[in-house]
Amino acid sequence: MDLGFKGRVVVVTGGASNIGRAIAHEFAREGAVVGVFDRDAKQAGKTIAEIEAAGGKARAYALDVTDVAATAATVAAAEAELGPIAVLVNNVGWNGKAEFFLNLTPDRWEKAFQLNLYSTFNVTRAVLPHMVERRNGAIVCIASDAGFGEFRMADYGAMKAGVLAFTRTIAKEYGRYGIRANAVAPGLVIPPAEAIGEGSLWQADIGMGPKEVQNIEAGIPLRRRSEAVDIAWSVLFFASERARQLTGQVVSVSGGFQMPR
Repeated sequence: MDLGFKGRVVVVTGGASNIGRAIAHEFAREGAVVGVFDRDAKQAGKTIAEIEAAGGKARAYALDVTDVAATAATVAAAEAELGPIAVLVNNVGWNGKAEFFLNLTPDRWEKAFQLNLYSTFNVTRAVLPHMVERRNGAIVCIASDAGFGEFRMADYGAMKAGVLAFTRTIAKEYGRYGIRANAVAPGLVIPPAEAIGEGSLWQADIGMGPKEVQNIEAGIPLRRRSEAVDIAWSVLFFASERARQLTGQVVSVSGGFQMPR
């Protein structure tokens, strides 16, 4: 099925590893020109090489998405080098080891805010004016099932709930310009070793061993965890013209672990 991405420019933040890597690969397979924004230059280069080896087109941009000036400059560079950005995927996020709220520190609150919510504000603010000028664009934000309220994830869940509210607000404010904004909320996705780099925000120690993972899987109606590509497929649908009447929506890709209304 042709989703209409051939030759269109797609930017994926955190596109070097795990979910972002899968998203970048799937857009490239559909013929999109993919811009990978990631602070991990080494892993980003590896992802770009994989895409190009498969016949796709992609370019990496080293970027700390919490840096306002650098983000604006990188978006301008991507538009000049690749062309108009048609799709923005706000994928960057971070979740530390699961802890009860009273064990969390203000420093960790701040890190959760910067990497999950502020980064989404910042990159959207840099890309959105170009979409408004062209009166067209699709934004897909990666939220989380934790954004609906989850045990021992007060900081991360609060920020991802903010991402959901932000996405819906953008959908309401900028739909008049032909811009759609939707969100995908993954459940637990554990990447294989080759899907992450040394500089990835993915934390190997998230406080869940094999027993904890088995317990989570037992509570999933489909009895299996999502893989990164499952998230990517939902992102591509939301970004495509197949979803032209969908905006301000969220889908949980978690095997039924969450069923938001």
